[in-house]
Amino acid sequence: MRKLTYYVATTLDGFIAGPDGRFDRFDLFPFEGDLAAALLAEYPETVPAHSRGPLGLDGVPNRCFDTVLMGRATYEHGLAAGVTSPYPHLKQYVFSRTLAPLDPAVEVVGTDPVEFVRDLKGQEGEGVWLCGGAGLAGQLMDEIDELVIRRYPVVIGSGIPLFDAPFRPDSFKLTDSRVFSTGAALTTYAKETGTPVLIRPTTGADLERVTAVTVDEPVGWIPADRYLGELAEGMYRPEWTWIAEQDGRVVARALWWGRATSEHPVALDCLYVDPSVADRAALGARLIRAGLRAFAEQGAAKAPLYNLTLPNGWRDDPASVAAVDWRRDAALAAGLTDVVERLRLEWTPDAGLPASSGRLVFTEGTDEEFLDVFRRIAVGSLDGETRRNLAVMGAEATAREEVDFYLDCPGERSWWRIARTPDGRVAGLALPSATPYSRNVGYLGVVPELRGQGYVDDVLAEITRVQVEAGAELITATTDTDNAPMAAAFARAGYRTTQTRLIWSAPEPGPAS
Repeated sequence: MRKLTYYVATTLDGFIAGPDGRFDRFDLFPFEGDLAAALLAEYPETVPAHSRGPLGLDGVPNRCFDTVLMGRATYEHGLAAGVTSPYPHLKQYVFSRTLAPLDPAVEVVGTDPVEFVRDLKGQEGEGVWLCGGAGLAGQLMDEIDELVIRRYPVVIGSGIPLFDAPFRPDSFKLTDSRVFSTGAALTTYAKETGTPVLIRPTTGADLERVTAVTVDEPVGWIPADRYLGELAEGMYRPEWTWIAEQDGRVVARALWWGRATSEHPVALDCLYVDPSVADRAALGARLIRAGLRAFAEQGAAKAPLYNLTLPNGWRDDPASVAAVDWRRDAALAAGLTDVVERLRLEWTPDAGLPASSGRLVFTEGTDEEFLDVFRRIAVGSLDGETRRNLAVMGAEATAREEVDFYLDCPGERSWWRIARTPDGRVAGLALPSATPYSRNVGYLGVVPELRGQGYVDDVLAEITRVQVEAGAELITATTDTDNAPMAAAFARAGYRTTQTRLIWSAPEPGPAS
């Protein structure tokens, strides 16, 4: 297996170039003294063609690398000087989806850098040099085997960082460090790997090993019988089930779930890394990232969220806190940086039907009427997801997404009701729904101008009544822990809290236009 080395110069504060991408304007990284002599002796192939003659390197063989990888910005530094093939003594690859080939000696790669580099490392040859830049290094973080850092005694305050990537801790061990008379240092780090870990989706042949994994922590997990039952229904699938193997042993497992009709998974249902792994969060993050990257390449428009189910009062239990800690770090490192905590509630017949004041009239309505009420209710909502969607998509798109979601749920469309005051004014909506497992409250809300008058109790009572008349003996619901008024309404209606859920999701791409 060939080794990928990120060999690069940085400032003391970790920048490889100034804010404009230039590193030569202020002579940040002078090539001089005993450091220059060491680099010429040990890494002669990293000197570009136009400097090899003046530095006496003509005919000097490569010592470490026979291949160089560049991002577009790195390659364009040479283009600005008219250099289209900066390292003709190496096999040259430039990663860009828009750059047209400019020299037959330089191959432009427009596909996923990770898959390309994995294939490249499996081929025969010498080491592979990652020349830059920060964006390409960030994408290839998991594939980098070695860092060779030339750190110069200068601080610039801002600029292009060593890596441009989401928060993702990765451990490296120091293997060599030297300080030169100029004050610069040359430091080498190797990735902490031990025995190599293989991360991949499963096939049918892995079924027995997948179901043999058990979780010994007080968090929600998926037992074998449930996994097998829902696998048969298409809610779990081999290609949505990812494992990490070391020495032929499954040391980590990630189970993504979706509806039977889903083209892509909806949520990560269970993440587990064996306690024998030194850094459980780091391996968990790699497993999540691998799955999310594959789903995106397969056309998923939105990254699946990660849903972690916990017992009530979990913060008072050290074992639960420890189980959350490494999973949280894994989710954040994988880019799932938006987090919300939710209560899961249940109503059963022994609680009795919640009373209704009779102040509201409930009627059926068209999809467009429900869309309008959704749009009105979203304004000023205390629900975390609704608030995030409003900030990013605006009220119209938020309402449309909600209506489309509930139309796609297993519940009956005929259950939906619009709540009105006796004089015909819209007061809110009652949306009984269902999951593959149980009937649920779905969605309820009161328009802003009527909030604080107790109408939410009537809306929740109507949802409960509709579900009971349809034969439900268990009704579930969720609400954010921050939404205290809604939690109080559920309590008044006889719904009891049974679980807490932490949900991590990828941030939305940008603000609404």
